[in-house]
Amino acid sequence: MTEQKILIIEDDKDISEIIAVYLSKNGFDCQQAFDGNEALRMAREVEPSLLILDVQLPGRDGVDICQVLRQETDIPILFLSCLGEEQDKIRGLDAGGDDYITKPFSLAELLARVNAALRRSGLPDTSVTRKQVLEFPGLKIDLAESLAWLGGRALDLTQLEFQVLVRLARNPGWPFTSEQLFSLIWGEKCIDTRTVAVHINRLRKKLEQNEGKREYILTVWGKGYKFNNQL
Repeated sequence: MTEQKILIIEDDKDISEIIAVYLSKNGFDCQQAFDGNEALRMAREVEPSLLILDVQLPGRDGVDICQVLRQETDIPILFLSCLGEEQDKIRGLDAGGDDYITKPFSLAELLARVNAALRRSGLPDTSVTRKQVLEFPGLKIDLAESLAWLGGRALDLTQLEFQVLVRLARNPGWPFTSEQLFSLIWGEKCIDTRTVAVHINRLRKKLEQNEGKREYILTVWGKGYKFNNQL
């Protein structure tokens, strides 16, 4: 089996090398870029299976790079950053990031998150040409066609229900508050958490009709909702 390629985009060469050596020892083919402009060029040339992307880069901001690449590919993108505030994480995830890891971090945890992101990507071919599809046990989501299937049966979802599902499914295990979901999906300043609750309930009822009785959307008490990352 061909080694999966990981492109590490990190301006601190010491950190980049530490990550590259560790992941290489765990079976990955690692390439490195050290500034934003070089990162875009290499992402298109190397066609990696996954990107590890620093937020603060010379030449071009990491969030901006993510937004550009999201127009071309659906490969997993893991942010690395010393910016650990909630709004920083939301900004990265909203740009299309699949995970957000705050420095300092454990290499073992980074490896686990890389493996999890690659599993969630669902397809061995994760180059820039692959179809934008998320796959989970019993559930398939086609981002390009805005369609979802449960047990092979097409789900009848409204546009907003689909957006809620995608927002959660692209970030399994990550809890979103009702306020965050409303702001990200409805884009309005006047927050109405009841609207979010109604759409979550409708979506849950449609997802509950699965043979394995899997619970895809979980309530995180005191925080909000998350997509089940232990299916």
